[in-house]
Amino acid sequence: MNLPPEAPLLDVRNLRVAFDTPEGTVGAVQNVSFTIERGRTLALVGESGSGKSVTAYSLLRLIQPPGRMVSGRILLRSRRIGEIDVAHLDEKSGLLFAVRGGVMSMIFQEPMTALSPVHTVGSQIDEAILTHRDVSPAAAKRQTLEMLGKVGLADAEACYRRYPHELSGGLRQRIVIAMALVCRPELLIADEPTTALDVTIQAQILGLIRKLQREIGCAVLLITHDFGVVAQMADDVAVMQHGEIVERGPVRSVLKQPQHACTRMLLEALPSRRAARLAAQAAPGS
Repeated sequence: MNLPPEAPLLDVRNLRVAFDTPEGTVGAVQNVSFTIERGRTLALVGESGSGKSVTAYSLLRLIQPPGRMVSGRILLRSRRIGEIDVAHLDEKSGLLFAVRGGVMSMIFQEPMTALSPVHTVGSQIDEAILTHRDVSPAAAKRQTLEMLGKVGLADAEACYRRYPHELSGGLRQRIVIAMALVCRPELLIADEPTTALDVTIQAQILGLIRKLQREIGCAVLLITHDFGVVAQMADDVAVMQHGEIVERGPVRSVLKQPQHACTRMLLEALPSRRAARLAAQAAPGS
């Protein structure tokens, strides 16, 4: 596809998502706009309930009733399928089918809910390949084993035959990453990819995502509440509060000179900063 080289991969404009409840309509995402450049990482940061995950799910049209997309545009400029507005695709559209898992893929927050408990790891990754690529089952298995090796599984063949409940949390997260990246998407959405993992495994998972991003050349939308992760992973950052983006810019400028109170609050929540501030306030000898 011939696309302008300077055009962003994803251009979200005035996105609004609401949930209809017995008490009334709740605006979960309100007039959110941002862009993601090819090969770069945008971190969408905010406290729990700020609308980060709802925004991410909207990009793949995964919002379920009582939620609904009220308005907005999600312009995807793919080298595979051209420029499309994902927000206005029909639910049964072949283009939407091609986007999900092919052009855009997602690492879900909890791997046990993203993986089927009654199918082996290998069969689930094979299915992703067979859905989006015209290859034989034998070729799909070879690609699955190759990707399992790339995500750091020493015995890929044994893991291929196992069920998710037979693996640790860290290994399950690697499986989810393998499934998300096996079709070499142009955009990877990582929704809190290190939730419930200990700090050692967290560092390994973040390093793995960075490594595979460089190898595949995809852009990344990273959903998190942790500015420590943002500093390690992101090129750009957008801060959400109450369903709105309240601050955005390059990571270094936002970290050095945060403009919004919400950004400053999230930065102050970092343990190292908080410990330093408390130490500075402590009386001598305490």
